[in-house]
Amino acid sequence: MATISNFEVYGPKSTLQRMGESMHESTPHVHCFARETSDEHKVWVFIYEDSNTAVQSSRCVTCILSEHTAFLSLEIADVGKQSGFRGSQGLDDQPVYDQILEFILDYSKQYGLTVQNTKEA
Repeated sequence: MATISNFEVYGPKSTLQRMGESMHESTPHVHCFARETSDEHKVWVFIYEDSNTAVQSSRCVTCILSEHTAFLSLEIADVGKQSGFRGSQGLDDQPVYDQILEFILDYSKQYGLTVQNTKEA
């Protein structure tokens, strides 16, 4: 089952522009790339893999961060194949989706940004 969450983050432009770099340094991504779409706009794509080799299962999480003039737009998609049985993840292991969400909320709280969940599918 896929979970797609959309968020918008509002705040000072300089703080918003640092979020992509901070996310690149602080989150356990497998692959990341950034493209400038215009002079002041940039799009970041982060790909994460939540794998558990003991039961040969994995799950892919993708985060697309789009910088706009006055806000950031984030789309987090938790999709992919997961095999094994329910409860195969260790008790102390936090899913990657939750780690990304926690990073966004912590970063926003630390710098006084406003996070708005726009829709969830």
